Amino acid sequence: MAGIRLVSMTLVALDARLALVLLILLLTAAAAPIVLAWMALLPAERDPFASPGESSSKKPRDAFAIFLLVNISVGLLVRIPGVHAEWLSAQVTKLLPPDWAENVLMVGAAWFGFIPGLAAAYSAVRANPIRWQLLVSGVLTLILWLVGPWLLNAISSSA
Repeated sequence: MAGIRLVSMTLVALDARLALVLLILLLTAAAAPIVLAWMALLPAERDPFASPGESSSKKPRDAFAIFLLVNISVGLLVRIPGVHAEWLSAQVTKLLPPDWAENVLMVGAAWFGFIPGLAAAYSAVRANPIRWQLLVSGVLTLILWLVGPWLLNAISSSA
């Protein structure tokens, strides 16, 4: 009976080193497709042997996919430990009444938690130039939003 109790406690309590490694892997895995998506949106360089009057071809763009990519990028930056949003929340509380500022900050947190799921669903259904990057980064950023606080709690509880 004591062995079962010990095993169940180890499943709930995560070692701080393992939690740190998992958090770093999750942050890196979520950031990589975002970086690749931004690189895919950059205009192509002119071919070095092209004639001077030749124009470069334009890449197709999807405005809603770019909007989702911007929001996923900001959502990932907010979830990085050490990046504090207190400065932004202080600016919001200066501009709005205190009751409204609290609600706006809560809606903002829900927004950046909702957008990765929307981006993954949008990319699964509709083809766009950065489809697989949005799909992978959306899923991984959503996992980061859901599992990140638990991992940070496991890291800070060991100190």
